[in-house]
Amino acid sequence: MGHRVKALIEIEGRTVLDRILDVVAPRFAALAIAANDPSPYAGCGFPVLPDAVLGQGPLAGILSALRWCRRPYLLAVPCDMPFLDGRIVDLLLSRREPGVAAVAPFVRGLPEPLLALYGQTCLPALERRLDSGQYKASGLLTDEGLKVSPIYEAELRAIDPELTSLTNLNSHADLRRLEAEISQRPGPDPAR
Repeated sequence: MGHRVKALIEIEGRTVLDRILDVVAPRFAALAIAANDPSPYAGCGFPVLPDAVLGQGPLAGILSALRWCRRPYLLAVPCDMPFLDGRIVDLLLSRREPGVAAVAPFVRGLPEPLLALYGQTCLPALERRLDSGQYKASGLLTDEGLKVSPIYEAELRAIDPELTSLTNLNSHADLRRLEAEISQRPGPDPAR
């Protein structure tokens, strides 16, 4: 999206970041933002973690966040998901159990690695993947050494029939499409 900071885009008068915080802040005692460029988040009130390895994509941010996290699990949420539903987060959290390294949605058979729960036990596989140049985020969730608890599409759709929670803003076209959809809604975005 050019030089725009996706987390700071306004949707219905609120930034994407504020909308995400509305969902995650009540559920977690500690929050941080992982970013390849921390400067736009200065003064946000949360620790801003620079990517562990600059220019290596989302896995580098997840690595920084896991190293920072003092809990057994970390929830990763991408900065461009304006309609995150707390019930999806609750479903991810409900699947934590001994031996499970990660919990993630799977849509059309593919993992959604940027909205996932990662255990500290993911650190060695994550470091190994980055060290070997394997930067594809979904690859971590298909790593043979990790036990992943999948949440399949049918379960997700039972909570969120249109999978609105997984809507993200990757391009100007995505933003225009989202704005058009919002303009045709009968009422305000429901509280989540």
